[in-house]
Amino acid sequence: MKNAPRTAHLPQAILTSCTAALVLALPLAMMAGCASQPTRQTASVPAAETVPTTAPTDSTQTAKGNTEASAEYHFSLAQAYVAEGNPDRAIEEFKLTLMFDPSSPLVHARLATEYIKKGMLSAAMDACKEALKFDAKFVDARLMLAGLYSAARESAMAMQEYEQVLKIDPRHEEAAVYKSQLLVEQGRGTEAMASLSSFLKKNSDSVLAWYYLGRAQQHEKRLNEATVSYRKAMELRSGFTQGALALGFLYEERHMTSQAITTYKELFDDTQDVTAANRLSTIYLKEEKYAQAVPYLEAIQAADPDDLGARVKLGLIQMELKSYEKAIATFQAILKKAPESDRIHYYLGSLYEETKKVDEAIEHLRAITPTSKLYADAALHVAFLMKQNQRSAEAATFIRDAVSKSPEISGFYVFEASLQEEAKDMAGAVSTLERAAKKFPDDEKIRYYLGSLYDRQGEIDKGLEQMESILKTNPDNVDALNYIGYTWTTKGTRLNDAEKLLRRALRLRPENGYVQDSWGWYLFTRGRLGEAVVELEKAAKLKPNEPTILEHLGDAYMRSNLREKALQLYGNASKLADDEDSKRKLEGKMQTLRAGSERMPASK
Repeated sequence: MKNAPRTAHLPQAILTSCTAALVLALPLAMMAGCASQPTRQTASVPAAETVPTTAPTDSTQTAKGNTEASAEYHFSLAQAYVAEGNPDRAIEEFKLTLMFDPSSPLVHARLATEYIKKGMLSAAMDACKEALKFDAKFVDARLMLAGLYSAARESAMAMQEYEQVLKIDPRHEEAAVYKSQLLVEQGRGTEAMASLSSFLKKNSDSVLAWYYLGRAQQHEKRLNEATVSYRKAMELRSGFTQGALALGFLYEERHMTSQAITTYKELFDDTQDVTAANRLSTIYLKEEKYAQAVPYLEAIQAADPDDLGARVKLGLIQMELKSYEKAIATFQAILKKAPESDRIHYYLGSLYEETKKVDEAIEHLRAITPTSKLYADAALHVAFLMKQNQRSAEAATFIRDAVSKSPEISGFYVFEASLQEEAKDMAGAVSTLERAAKKFPDDEKIRYYLGSLYDRQGEIDKGLEQMESILKTNPDNVDALNYIGYTWTTKGTRLNDAEKLLRRALRLRPENGYVQDSWGWYLFTRGRLGEAVVELEKAAKLKPNEPTILEHLGDAYMRSNLREKALQLYGNASKLADDEDSKRKLEGKMQTLRAGSERMPASK
């Protein structure tokens, strides 16, 4: 945006061959295709409009057949080489032309242009000076020289050339704009605004002057004035893309989103501008207005079918809008152009899962290789889908293979252990996790899972050992704090330490039902019955379908002589219990309660 008028008018050959820094620094008047012609023209050298416009090979042949004058012959041949994109040969021919006509400003300027393509900026500068020696009013040569000075960071010399152009032609829009840009770059924004305002008093219909005045005003944080200038430029030229985009960006910076949307929409409706469509889709995506973003993403896709980024955005929006079949079609089309894209395979896997096409989902997720950052998630999801669809044996084989391919992914061991636990192979699950704990000694999930399996096998001390090792790495691991505090409470050991751990866990995660239950049960075992009832009721509200919590609350009610409430809680817990031992224990408590006998506490 900043240097658009300069680059917009440069010949294509210059734009594609010069360095980026030069392209940004040089002005737009670069000989071939310039708006103005030199004031002096030698008889032996044709004007620019006589340059052949046929195919390069034909032009070369025409030049070789030209015998009217040697200067004309070499000039024509040079122009042919320019058309062919051969600056080396063009330079040779322009030099030969100057041997026959050394005082032609046009030829010196054309030679400068070719030097620029080669990055020979000092030579280009000398050639421009030669052109101006023979025609001091050659505006295009002055603009080119100013651009070269600017590229060389000789700002004062560049400014002199722009001012000289404006003396020659006070209405020269490009020179006025470049001068203001140079002033802004020098931190002289106020002078830039004054210079453009003065120019506009005599040239009020200059679109670029109004536009760059807005840029200067925006740079100086005079945003209301910048808005007026941009609008004036847009009024003078309907569908003025740069002005509309600059105004839209300004509105976005000021968080005036609705005005930005209106500006971009007007530009898009007038010109189908892709940048406007991009801004509109981005705004709508940020605001999570996915349906409104779709037509603009479709426009971007239509304008540039190879813009895979826009296609991906469109597919993701279709996913969000639950238009799964459309999203699948979008991503399948992308996959044809990028068949190795792991991210597209991942999206398709997710979409096929949503549409209950498990085999297709697995196929795409399995296409993601171990070298991909998505491999861990994809492989775990494949195993999960297999398990979910009663293919546990296949899932076990797959996850073992995944471990062998990527042994550095800890989640694979956890999932393998979960499959072994589900298959009642507790020894296998413990062995897998013990192996993982050696490989990932600081992995809290692995140690917690291993500790819980030890606990279920009755190896309480081993379980505590794993939890304590977690706290050495992370003293604020709430699950480990809760486990140790609750275990010490139920064992009746280290109760003061148990209180400290449970208080810390509760402070870290006050809305955790399990932590709340452990704290309530600690209070119960310490005989603080009233406090225990209050805390256990909180736990039951947080986890109303957890049988152990309901049993604990029932015990607290029973100890408080609230027999009906206790009986109801035991009944609810019995319905939710998932193993026969727990059900039998709860039935026993209910029978004792009905018989009026003293009940057994949940910890026994």
